[in-house]
Amino acid sequence: MAKVKHVLNVQARTAGTTNDARRLRKTGLIPAIVYGKGIEPKCISVNATEWQLLSRNELNILSLVEDGKETLVLLKEVQHDPIKNRTRHLDFQAIRMDQKIKAHVAVRAGHTVPAGAAAGGLLEQNLHEIEVESLPQDLPEEIIVDVSGMNLGDIIHVGDIAMPEGVTAVTHADLVVFTEVDESAAEAEEEAAPAEGEEAAEPEVIAEKKTEERAAAREDRKKAE
Repeated sequence: MAKVKHVLNVQARTAGTTNDARRLRKTGLIPAIVYGKGIEPKCISVNATEWQLLSRNELNILSLVEDGKETLVLLKEVQHDPIKNRTRHLDFQAIRMDQKIKAHVAVRAGHTVPAGAAAGGLLEQNLHEIEVESLPQDLPEEIIVDVSGMNLGDIIHVGDIAMPEGVTAVTHADLVVFTEVDESAAEAEEEAAPAEGEEAAEPEVIAEKKTEERAAAREDRKKAE
């Protein structure tokens, strides 16, 4: 797929205390840091609104722009405040175009319904990210897997997925990414709860949650069909 250049404007800042970072956030900025092999770590700040808009995309590599100068970086960590629902801090790793990097890339099923759906199958996804290694220009924003040929009981492992040219999977090849399960059999197993005792409570809640998730998946499948 064509790669999109993600640009983020930043400005230098002086490293400070926790209170300094708190005051910075109150002005609508997010404290961040850029580090990398052979360079001194640099403290920067990012406009919170600009970051919020940009973060709606699948992000791996970004171009940080400061006073017209661009620095190619890999997004390494996003610290999020779940209470205030905002980003607290960003970590970026400076990279070079001629050196390979490792990154976690989102993986998802293509917009097709597995063949097993006609027999009551339901597609379950076990892994939502795969760690890969490549040169920066070859790093995909996401990996889309064709699941249309999956029948009941079929499994797709990491090693079964064809990586884009120039990309190598780092995640263990035997790990399961997708499974086409027998929906009715799985629901019957989950709904079977212990006869009595406090230990029955938690499995019942889990079973109920999974049943709701499968119901939602059925609706998505119907829409796809």
